[in-house]
Amino acid sequence: MNPQTHLVIDGYVDAIPAPGTGWGTAVFDLIHSPANADRVAPDAPDTVYACTTGDPRIADVLLRETQPGDLLRVTGTITQPDDPDAPARLTVDALEVLEAAPLPVTGNCG
Repeated sequence: MNPQTHLVIDGYVDAIPAPGTGWGTAVFDLIHSPANADRVAPDAPDTVYACTTGDPRIADVLLRETQPGDLLRVTGTITQPDDPDAPARLTVDALEVLEAAPLPVTGNCG
């Protein structure tokens, strides 16, 4: 069995969240950058977390109000999959939108 850790992660939504496999669920990828880029190697990669939630309230926010580029703070349980190349799985039980992505600017200015 893989070890599980409960933690809080800040990161950016990578793509539009999608409905999960059951009612009241959603899935999305969260991109987390190193907290102190000055202290880690400059080429340190971002970490991608494959996130899911079974909380209908969180799923509703994700599916109706969240867009790529939003900065979120998620709290949940992380599990490392058996495949070391696969992203860690994060089961989200709390969500806070820290910053909404800017709205796209259209080129048509009447």
